[in-house]
Amino acid sequence: MTDSEDQSSKERIEEISVTEVSDQVLQELSGLFSNREPETVTEPDAVVDPIDITVTDVIDLVNVVAENDTPPEPIDPLLNGMAEDTGTLVVIDDDLDRVVIVDDDRPDSTFEERQRRSRRRERLQKVKWLKLAGAIVASVVVVIALLASPIFAIRSVTIEGNVYTSKEVLAAVTKTLKGASVFTVNTGTARELLLTDPWVSDVRITTRFPGKALVEIAERVPIIWYVGDDQKARIVDARGHVIAVLAGWPTKYLRVAGVGPSLEAGAVADDVYRAAAQLVLALPDELRPLVKSLEVSAGGELAMTLAGGTLVRFGPPNDLQSKLVAVVVLLRRQNPSTLAVIDVSTGEPTVQIR
Repeated sequence: MTDSEDQSSKERIEEISVTEVSDQVLQELSGLFSNREPETVTEPDAVVDPIDITVTDVIDLVNVVAENDTPPEPIDPLLNGMAEDTGTLVVIDDDLDRVVIVDDDRPDSTFEERQRRSRRRERLQKVKWLKLAGAIVASVVVVIALLASPIFAIRSVTIEGNVYTSKEVLAAVTKTLKGASVFTVNTGTARELLLTDPWVSDVRITTRFPGKALVEIAERVPIIWYVGDDQKARIVDARGHVIAVLAGWPTKYLRVAGVGPSLEAGAVADDVYRAAAQLVLALPDELRPLVKSLEVSAGGELAMTLAGGTLVRFGPPNDLQSKLVAVVVLLRRQNPSTLAVIDVSTGEPTVQIR
């Protein structure tokens, strides 16, 4: 295009006035201006100045109208396929990537499916625990059955420490232990059976794999004896237990002179006989060979006769240790053959010379 043609086109553009624009465009422009600026109230007789609009402004306004006529694009292209959905579309302003569809006409099928899955998991969990409990119970039953089986039965019973224990009791204990499982045998029953014997003081029973049992017996130690009303001898240990009742008179133990109660084997004698037995156990080696016998009076007082005929009066069976010490000290200072009576019943020794 030459300079003359360019100049002529500019002159033609400048000659276009507002009246040459179509009425439709003017109406749209008027609507746009009415939205952008507040309306002004004019007097009826007021004179409105003509609007001075250039061609460039008209072209810009036409473009605005064209843009307003164009339908807005959806917020997210992924929503284009949801136009026919009957649910309500909710777009979260804070996060345009999140879209929530609320369907008020039909329930959420996934909710029911989750409920069914949850109930199924609960049932499976219950079945799992039931199976585990059943397995544990079955294992315990199998273990008990195995331990009680004849494979681990006791075949050998060894008894130690028995001297005066009844042979009948020992046979009963052996019968109780033999054949029982080394793991499940009731040793308490065998122990109680042995303790019924008056000679038995204590018992310990142990089992050894695969089929052995060891019975250890602690028998009572006889200390003194006395004659009962039936003229039978009662052997007594240090705790006052009557160990045995004999028709004859023993010679191995120290006798308590006098007549005592006719007790059966296994019974406990009076305290004075228990004190007499403990006194004999406490005798020092230098005094033991000198003791001939003991005596219990009707009033429950204890006395001791030495081999030379000296009588030692202990009185009531209390504080025997202190009384015995006083007797030993006195006998070390004086010859027992010169003493008729030693009285320590009051705690202070007194003597009678022959």
